[in-house]
Amino acid sequence: MRWFWWTLFTLCGVCGVAHADPPSRVHRGRNVVVARPSASVGWPNHGSLDNARHLDASGTVRILPGRVLQWGTDELVGLLERTAIRMKRPAQQPLTVGDLSARAGGVISRHRSHQSGRDADIAFFARTENSRGDSRPAPPTDYVVFDRAGRSLDGTLHFDTARNWALVQTLLTDPRVRVERLFVSTTLRALLLQHARATHSSSRLVTLAANTLVQPARVSPHDNHFHLRIACPSGDRQCHTGVWLPPPPPRRRRVSPSRTHVRPATTHGYAPSRPATDR
Repeated sequence: MRWFWWTLFTLCGVCGVAHADPPSRVHRGRNVVVARPSASVGWPNHGSLDNARHLDASGTVRILPGRVLQWGTDELVGLLERTAIRMKRPAQQPLTVGDLSARAGGVISRHRSHQSGRDADIAFFARTENSRGDSRPAPPTDYVVFDRAGRSLDGTLHFDTARNWALVQTLLTDPRVRVERLFVSTTLRALLLQHARATHSSSRLVTLAANTLVQPARVSPHDNHFHLRIACPSGDRQCHTGVWLPPPPPRRRRVSPSRTHVRPATTHGYAPSRPATDR
């Protein structure tokens, strides 16, 4: 009998252990934080930005003084960083960048767009020339306006067509990101394309540049900087190409004048004084 109870007690204990909840695991290693990818939401002029990435100043990237809006998508910031590295030797100076977007996107001052993390302003490369014709790069401290001949309004600087074309070429040939638009004035666009043809750039690249370099409508002609806009990154389902246009106001229903007719006289010779109205 004692053997029976001992066996029964042992079996119950085994069953209890088998059905007990397993102990929770405790991870004592370092916590690994996986950054979520950025997301461009909406349109460049009516949108927002999720999980933005910041463009930092470096040996190849220079932030224009006074500009603090350097947030963009992973794709935009990566393109600017790669372009700055590739331009370091031909430009002999850092790539000077102005505004991108706010950290969460949305409306910012001085811009109608730059709301969804796909826009960036890049200062032109400029040079100085002395009386002997010697040319030196001139790092900009602000945006400089250039006329149709490529000269600054005060005559001290020249639009560095060769370096600016090298910048355009570098942006358009990036293997990871497609440039949607590169806004610039019509006159400076002509100088860039003329230089490209004169230096025997490939016809395919010249055609691509001609279709990408455009002067924006209803805003400043962009004769003092490039405005870069990249295409929607793959996977950003809420990203929209083009610009957002407000819906037209609802059309007021136009009521046509009432048509009237005279009711025929009754058998009693009576005609109504109020005409009937069609509805």
